[in-house]
Amino acid sequence: MFDFGEIIVIGVVALIALGPERLPQTARAIGQWVGRLQNYVAQMRVEFDREFHLADLRNIGTQAREQVRSVETTVRGTIAGADAEIDQTSAQVMAPLGDNSWSSGGPPPPVRSFTRRYRPRPTIDDLTQEIERLKRQMAVPDAALRPRAKFAPRARINRARVRR
Repeated sequence: MFDFGEIIVIGVVALIALGPERLPQTARAIGQWVGRLQNYVAQMRVEFDREFHLADLRNIGTQAREQVRSVETTVRGTIAGADAEIDQTSAQVMAPLGDNSWSSGGPPPPVRSFTRRYRPRPTIDDLTQEIERLKRQMAVPDAALRPRAKFAPRARINRARVRR
């Protein structure tokens, strides 16, 4: 920007024009202005980078949405084709069997039973019976299971101190 010689010439002119009393204050003010200008330029650079990054993200988002829409239409078309084939096949299979519903006097459909996939848990009644049995076994009175008083009795350390 400036050569070393030009900076020296500017400094000498400023010393002659402003004098030695006001030169430090003026240099400090110029330094503050230059610092503010550098901060402003840095902030603008960050804002531009952020805007460019957001624009790239928006482009990526629109491309992703377009791809998702194309996949969705493909899947919907495949499902519709599969449903049509299933309907056609079921119509071909059911046609020779005729109407086998109960209203027409045909035999009832076979009963299907499925194995349980979960482990059965005890019911509330089972749990209460088990608690009663354990109470009798331990001989615990019902009063012991009730909640205690709301406030604890005053202890020695909770008493007011009397200073003499």
